[in-house]
Amino acid sequence: MKRHTLHTRTLTAFALAAGTLAIPLAEARVAAEQAAQLGTTLTPLGATRAGNADGSIPAWTGTLYGLPKGLQWAGPGNPYPDPYGNEKPLFVITAQSAAKYADHLTDGQRALFKAYPDTFRMPVYPSHRDARFPDIYYQRVARNAVEAELVNDDEGIKGYHGALAFPIPQSGAEVIWSARTAEPVHVYEGVYNDTTVYPNGTTANRRSSLYLLNPYADPRVPVSVEYPELGNYQGYVMTEVFEPTRDKGMITSILEPIDYSAYAREVWRYLPGSRRVRRAPTVGYDTPDGPGGLVTIDEVQGFNGAMDRFSWKLLGKQEIYIPYHAYRFDDPAVSYKELLTPYHVNPDYMRYELHRVWAVEATLRPGKRHIYGKRRIYVDEDSGQVVVTENYDGRGELWKVVLLNTFYEYHSRYTVRRAEVYHDLRAAAYIAMRLVNDGKPFTYNVAKPRDADYFGPANIRKLGRR
Repeated sequence: MKRHTLHTRTLTAFALAAGTLAIPLAEARVAAEQAAQLGTTLTPLGATRAGNADGSIPAWTGTLYGLPKGLQWAGPGNPYPDPYGNEKPLFVITAQSAAKYADHLTDGQRALFKAYPDTFRMPVYPSHRDARFPDIYYQRVARNAVEAELVNDDEGIKGYHGALAFPIPQSGAEVIWSARTAEPVHVYEGVYNDTTVYPNGTTANRRSSLYLLNPYADPRVPVSVEYPELGNYQGYVMTEVFEPTRDKGMITSILEPIDYSAYAREVWRYLPGSRRVRRAPTVGYDTPDGPGGLVTIDEVQGFNGAMDRFSWKLLGKQEIYIPYHAYRFDDPAVSYKELLTPYHVNPDYMRYELHRVWAVEATLRPGKRHIYGKRRIYVDEDSGQVVVTENYDGRGELWKVVLLNTFYEYHSRYTVRRAEVYHDLRAAAYIAMRLVNDGKPFTYNVAKPRDADYFGPANIRKLGRR
């Protein structure tokens, strides 16, 4: 396998040239007139800048950059103060009042009210659209707007410069690719729990460490650099399992390509029982994951991996209540016993706001196999992050409902993904992933960027035999 390494000498050359590089309008993926709306009628990420008609969704301001004024924070690796901690819910949606708010609820949210009428509720808070990202991210997005283009039956991108790929999407596939490329952080790491909660209150836990590198998010690289100049991989991921005991010491390294038609996802795994590193067979699509196997590999983070088994339809924009600014959910003062209640997480620690989202529907293609026959994915227009997904079985019955938290991270100055909650309506169970309440928060753009070889089998073997 050919590996791609970004050397210091190359970075230096990039940095020297960065100040003199203009952004030419190549043959545009969208019209130049449309792209010119970025930063004017549209936000730099392509969201509608104005609020909605009744003011329940405010206009985007971009006035929040880094730590909000008046807050005290000890810095990366420490709990985040909640900038909206003094706010009270505008109202709380219950099963009894859900019909009143149905226009702003997804089918999956309505299904949770129906499944758990006595306990599921949604506290709705004032909506905030203040977060601003670093300029280099917006510069990459602006360049993508006029150059990025899906190729190879939507399995890859050309003219891609890092950051969110399609700020003015023209198709469902472009929205999904935007969500997959929206990851803004160059490198982040932490220790977290994935916990499955069964109807009787019993739990199954997996505790792991995570290190993730996104080469095309490197802030040292000028905007002119495009795929594949930094290699063929969008992300490098390494995890090590600490619990349960039977899996302790298992190390997994994943190389996530940008063009799935040209490169398959690579997965290497160190198995402590045999003390050997093996290349894993195909890990993706509907391969089970998590304690109890309640999620599929390709639904983690909303959607990931190859797109070839589904047809992708853009349903347009909708205004719905979505998980947002979830600082309270991660509060170390909140125990897992209090947070992880039967059937769903404790609603008191969730925060919902009304926002506009891109809605995409995926339908299983004829002749293709997957446990899901249809999926709906909702992507926040302001961050590009997936916030709700709904997965249906082959008979068209709703099976899984996923709620994904986000918050604005003060050090990196980006909106980042946080805990993800996957509800299995058939099993009346759920799995909450990326929990950090019993430890330290993830760090973003703090850890040392690793060379690509760090994720290769030779180094995994070395790490496994420490």
